[in-house]
Amino acid sequence: MIERVLFVATIAGGATLGVFWPLNKSERTAAVPAALEVTLERSGDRHFYADAQVNGKPVHFLVDTGASEIALTEEDARKVGIQVDPQKYEMIGQGASGMVRGQYVELNKVDLGGIHQTDAKAVVVEGANVSLLGQPFLENVDEIVIRKGEMTLKSQGNS
Repeated sequence: MIERVLFVATIAGGATLGVFWPLNKSERTAAVPAALEVTLERSGDRHFYADAQVNGKPVHFLVDTGASEIALTEEDARKVGIQVDPQKYEMIGQGASGMVRGQYVELNKVDLGGIHQTDAKAVVVEGANVSLLGQPFLENVDEIVIRKGEMTLKSQGNS
């Protein structure tokens, strides 16, 4: 009988201790970062376009998984506060139509639906007619899925 009373007292004491024992605040509020997801629809020309913020200003990008740079048109570069100086243009690569000239720049922040990159390297491309969101941004996205006319970019946190 005494063993049964001790057993019940031990269980009751443990339960009481578990309820009233102070928890470390960080253990109670530990949060998993929210996953960010951006879905883009394929346009009529079969490409994916994204409206992102560059240095706090809107820029319309062609999402180009094959582009080795984030590339801005001269107009978009001026719009986001970059000093475009053709005197600083140099040969930056080879394109489908020949040598490509431009100016290397740094962007304070590129943000697409909460997925962002700070201090992003980019290039202003002479004569470009569309800005490209290329690998320097995309390589920081955790998952890119293209399915049934949609491109979904998923990220567990900020770049």
